[in-house]
Amino acid sequence: MLLSTVLLLAGCSHSSGNVRDAGNGRHSITASANWGGYTGSREEAIAQASEFCARSRQSVAIDSFEDQPGAGTKGTQTSTMVFSCAVRPARNYQ
Repeated sequence: MLLSTVLLLAGCSHSSGNVRDAGNGRHSITASANWGGYTGSREEAIAQASEFCARSRQSVAIDSFEDQPGAGTKGTQTSTMVFSCAVRPARNYQ
């Protein structure tokens, strides 16, 4: 059951898995999703970038998106996101 769930989720969306250095502290990632159009592929890119930034206890700050026109061979939509990782603001509890 668990294996089938993992395989099902893997089939719904995917990322290149490569966060690339875009220079000046910025990064880029390309993600695809066969659900939700560009909203789905953008959500996948945000999720991957958030995981990347969380490793250094930072938050993702989105600079831009570029959506590739048309659907891929499997009906997927693809978006490339440029982002940076920003220090999370300190919480001030009073």
